[in-house]
Amino acid sequence: MGVLLITHDLGVVAEAADDVAVMYAGELMEQAPVDAFFHAPLHPYSRGLMACAPLVGNHDKRRLPSIPGMVPLPSELPEGCSFRPRCPHATEQCRQAPPLSPVDDRHLVRCWKATA
Repeated sequence: MGVLLITHDLGVVAEAADDVAVMYAGELMEQAPVDAFFHAPLHPYSRGLMACAPLVGNHDKRRLPSIPGMVPLPSELPEGCSFRPRCPHATEQCRQAPPLSPVDDRHLVRCWKATA
């Protein structure tokens, strides 16, 4: 039996999932086993989500960081990578849609600049 869990709560993902699929604007950006994903997220959006997650036991009162910008409307997707307008690593190449590429046999990423 399989269960599809849709959440932004990375703690729940870490505890309940075997594999992670990160979606942005309706498109798969990264897919990996949970351990590989939490050890080394590769897509800039995945890294942004990880940076925004509160840490258990952290009682710091500072605001959590956020990913600048807004998710585009489906009718207003940018050319190329849908995350490009918000990506801190975007280049001219990102105006072309990157393919979903294997990093290894179970880790996929859709980014021109993602590396292990």
